Amino acid sequence: MKWLKRYMPAYLHLAVPAWICLLVEVLVDLSLPTLIASIINEGIEKRNPDHILRTGGLMLSLALLGSLFGIARNWLSTHASQNLGTSIRGELFRKTQAISLAINRQIGAASLITRLTNDVMQVQNLSYLLMRIFIRAPLMLIGGILMAALLNPQMAMILIAVLPLLGILIYIRVKRGFPLFRRVQGSIDRVNGVLREYLAGVREVKVFNRFAYESDRFDQANRNLTGLGIQAARSMATIQPLIYILMNGSIILLLWMGGSRVAGGQTQVGDIVAFINYFLQILQAMTLLSMIFTLGVRAKTSIDRIGQVFALPDDMPPAEHPATAPVTGTLAMRQVSFTYPGQTRPILQQISFRIQSGQTAAIIGSTGCGKTTLINLLFRFYDADAGMILVDEVPVRDMELGDLRGRIALVPQQSLLFSGTLAENLRWGKPDATDDELWQAVEIAQAADFIRLMPDGLQTRIGQSGVNLSGGQKQRLCIARALIRKTAVLILDDSTSAIDMATEQRLRSALKEHCRGLTVMMIAQRIHSVMEADTILVMDNGRLIRQGTHRELLLDCPIYRDIYRSQIGLDPDGREVV
Repeated sequence: MKWLKRYMPAYLHLAVPAWICLLVEVLVDLSLPTLIASIINEGIEKRNPDHILRTGGLMLSLALLGSLFGIARNWLSTHASQNLGTSIRGELFRKTQAISLAINRQIGAASLITRLTNDVMQVQNLSYLLMRIFIRAPLMLIGGILMAALLNPQMAMILIAVLPLLGILIYIRVKRGFPLFRRVQGSIDRVNGVLREYLAGVREVKVFNRFAYESDRFDQANRNLTGLGIQAARSMATIQPLIYILMNGSIILLLWMGGSRVAGGQTQVGDIVAFINYFLQILQAMTLLSMIFTLGVRAKTSIDRIGQVFALPDDMPPAEHPATAPVTGTLAMRQVSFTYPGQTRPILQQISFRIQSGQTAAIIGSTGCGKTTLINLLFRFYDADAGMILVDEVPVRDMELGDLRGRIALVPQQSLLFSGTLAENLRWGKPDATDDELWQAVEIAQAADFIRLMPDGLQTRIGQSGVNLSGGQKQRLCIARALIRKTAVLILDDSTSAIDMATEQRLRSALKEHCRGLTVMMIAQRIHSVMEADTILVMDNGRLIRQGTHRELLLDCPIYRDIYRSQIGLDPDGREVV
C-alpha cells in the first residue's frame, strides 16, 4: 500500500476539513441524548414547559448546525474521493502506457481494464466512506462509551462485556473475507477477458456461427463469478446475525436493568432513555465498523492489485544520457537474436543487415519467419536478447523512445483506426496537419477517390476499428496516416495485402515518386511488391538467408527462386511452370 502515500497530500487537503465537519456532527449527536434526558427529568416529570421549549429549541438549533456541517462534509468527501479516483486512474493509465508489450501480455488486457475501472472504484468508494463512516464510527464509539459511563457506571459494565465480543466477530469476518474477495476480483478479470475477446472477434463469431460456444464460455465465467460472489457474501453474512443477536440481547438486558433501577428509585427515567440512546449509538458505530471492514477487505484486494501494476519493473529503462544524432535514415542490425518472453524457440537468430539512407529495402519470407518481430525491435517494442540495433548510426537503447519513434513512420500489419472522423484519424500522424496536407497524403495512398464519394469527405465519422470500411480502404488510410508524418524512414508491414493488384500498382508508383530520398522498408508476401526494391532481405525460420537485388536473388537464392516460381508461374528464365 506504499503507493497510496503520494496521493495523501491532495486527499488530506479536503479530507481534514471533512473530518472537522464530521467531528462537529458527532458532538451534536452525542449531546442530543443528554438533552432528551433533561427534557424528561426536568421538563416532563416536573411539569416545566419553559424548560421543555428551551431545551427543545436548543436541540433543533444543534440539529440544524449538525445538518449544515453534514452538507459541507458530504461536499468535501465527494470531491476528495472523486479526485483521488481520477488521480489513480490517470497515473495507472500512464503506467500501462509505459510498460513493455511483454509485461502487458503477461498481465493481460482484461485484467488491466478491471484494475483501471473496478479496482479503482473500490478504492474510491473506501476513501469516500472513510470520511463519512470510518472516522464517525470510532468517534461515536468512544464518545458514547464515555457519556454512558458518566451517566450510569453500573450499567456501563454491560458495554465492557459486549464490545470485546463484537470486536472478535468483526475480526473473524475480515479474516474470512480477504482471500475470497481476491478470488472475486480475479473472476471479474476472466469475465472481462471473455467479453473482450467476443467483442473483438464478433465478425468471426457470426461467420462461423459460434454463438452457442461463446455463450457457454461467458456463462461459465459468469457462473464462476456468481458462485464466488455468493460464497464471499455468505461467508461475511454468517457473522452478521451473531452481531445482531449480541446487540439486541444487550438492549434487552439494559432495559431490564434500567426498569429495575427506576422501580427501585435508584435512577430517573430520562437517564435510562439517554443511556439506551448512547448504547444504540455505540452499537450503530460497531455495525458501521463491521461494514467498513467488510468493504475494506474488498478495497484492500483492489489496492494490492493496483499496487502490483505500479510495482511492475521497468524492463526497458530509458537511456541515462540519450544520444542525439542527425536524421539520416540509415537502419542496421548486427548479430541480433530475440526470443519472446515465456518461449524457448528463438524468433530471430544472428540477424545482420544494413540499409543505406534513401534505399528501398524489402523483406520477404514465409509466414512466422520473424519479419514483423524485426520491425518490433526497430521500434524498441522489445529489446533484443543479443546484438545491436542501430537507427541513424545510434543504438536504439541509447536513444530516447520519443526521439526514436519520431524518426520512423509505420504502417502496421493490422490496420487499426479509431472512432472519430477520417481527418482525426489521419492527424494521428501529424496533429497540426492542414486539410491540404491530408488530401495530398490520401491522393498518394490512393484513398482520395472513395473519400470523395463519402457524404462528409474527410469529416465522415467512422466506427471503432473502422468497422464501416473495407480492409483495403483501412490499409490505404493507414498508409496516408504514416505519410503525413514526413519522417526519414517509412516502414510498410505487409500493408497492401487487402488492396487489389491495379490499385497496388498505382500506389507503388505514387510511393516511388513521393519517397525519393526516404529510406523505405517494406514487408510483403507478393513478389510483385518487392521486385523493384534496391535490396531484398530473404528470411526463413528466423534467419536472414540472403540479401541482394531481385536479379541477384533469382540467381543464387533457392528460397527466393521458389517464391518467384510459385507466384509468377514461370521459372526465372521465363519458362512456364508445369
